[in-house]
Amino acid sequence: MSLQYYLTLFTCGVSAILLALVLTGLSIRHDEALQKYRTARWCLCVAFLVFGIANLFQVCMESGGKEEALTGVMALVIGSINAMMFSTVVHIFIRPEVVTKRNVMFQGVAILLLSTLLIVARFTIPLQVFYIVYHVLIGCYVLLLATYTYYFLKNYRVFSKQMLEFYEEEELLYRMRWIQWTFWTALAVGISALLLTIDSHSVNMVLTCLFTLYYLFITISFINYQQYAQLVVRAYEKPGKAAEAEQQERTKTENAYNEDVIAQKDIERITLAINEWVSQKKFSETDKSVEETASDLNVDSKTLRVYFTNHIGEDFRSWRNRIRVEEAKRLIDANPSIKIIEVMNLTGFNDRPYFYRIFQKITGMSVAEYRKEKAEGIMDN
Repeated sequence: MSLQYYLTLFTCGVSAILLALVLTGLSIRHDEALQKYRTARWCLCVAFLVFGIANLFQVCMESGGKEEALTGVMALVIGSINAMMFSTVVHIFIRPEVVTKRNVMFQGVAILLLSTLLIVARFTIPLQVFYIVYHVLIGCYVLLLATYTYYFLKNYRVFSKQMLEFYEEEELLYRMRWIQWTFWTALAVGISALLLTIDSHSVNMVLTCLFTLYYLFITISFINYQQYAQLVVRAYEKPGKAAEAEQQERTKTENAYNEDVIAQKDIERITLAINEWVSQKKFSETDKSVEETASDLNVDSKTLRVYFTNHIGEDFRSWRNRIRVEEAKRLIDANPSIKIIEVMNLTGFNDRPYFYRIFQKITGMSVAEYRKEKAEGIMDN
């Protein structure tokens, strides 16, 4: 076997261990809302360490003359543990309340027991019998990936709905779409691990390098997620008894009318409040819940939604996007050479692709076309 093969496995193994150490040293704010985020960190550390140590173990075994075709066995072990850990991390990203210590420990113990049995069987039972067990476990591994995919799709739908209802901010989901990429790339890595059952050192080297690059990607994603962790937790957390009683009293006071009908005096009051809210450019504020926005307008969120549906003719989210785009047009009209990032910052957009999409949808032309039209108009004048 070539020195390049051993060197690749050794380098990738050490790299994974170093990434685990980086995560261990990551500073995470002491906040109760980030408790599950800290749990996710340890899940990733375990996944990285398993991959790193397994690579070093394989180098030691094969370089010692024990060419027992360990690649496929280690692929199932690493793939199963990583699939569980990455699935746990992604679910902490989208629905932290469904991840419990008991659930994680149950999965971990089951996978570790099966992995240990597989490794022991490789050296203790006849090869023909081992390959039967081995292929059965490959089937179980595929089933495991399918199960994690099913639960991710199910929980991601709940996550999307909850975030939209709580924040009325579609762009927030766009900014967090990398969570989907994290899962799908993790699934791709898990499926690719099956290629390691092919006893080819070239395939092993290429995939090991790709897996290491993926670990680097998920490390960066995890570090960036800290700014969103509290937003996700807020969308799911239940209000305390005092806050709940206050909300019930407020709802009772302000909803002294049919839930689909608002008194004329209340319509006028809400209209004045919204006009003032727009004049103060509060539509540019981001990551605020619909409750907080309603509070700024001195109404409850239910009343706010009824007002927009019945008296504006569109939902609050669509209306706010339209107001933001109108402000963006005004800024471009005043200065066609203004930087897009500046327009976004002044209008409440944080995601460039989402800004472009909404601008095109509302104006019927792209930002570039609109700027060009205004620039040409100024030159003609």
